[in-house]
Amino acid sequence: WTRVVISDADRAELPGGKGWNYVAPETSGALTINAGAFEMAPNTGSGLTDLHSHSQEEFSFILAGQGWIAVEDEIHHFQAGDFVFVPAFARHGWFNDGADPLRVLFYRPIKAEPEQKEYYDLRRFKVRPAA
Repeated sequence: WTRVVISDADRAELPGGKGWNYVAPETSGALTINAGAFEMAPNTGSGLTDLHSHSQEEFSFILAGQGWIAVEDEIHHFQAGDFVFVPAFARHGWFNDGADPLRVLFYRPIKAEPEQKEYYDLRRFKVRPAA
């Protein structure tokens, strides 16, 4: 490792200015994890129009605010204190539909992207309601 405590001054900006990596190879020398944060102003986000995916599962903790995440063709609402899970390869996008800034802490393992990305149609996998 290269650093144990990562301050705001030591964080690395995510591509496109969409947030910051705090625990990552370039900030801490981490080998297997990537953790960081992002913020969104009210009434902003990628929503349904700019979905992205990656080969790792991801979970996020909502620090402040509220909004929704599109995962494939499903919308899931969240608020401060909730955890959000995104399956590997699932297309997803965030939106802040609240009046306050949305602050999110995220974590995902570091995993090499496949050379040829295959498309996995996750629309056939639906979230089951809690029993």
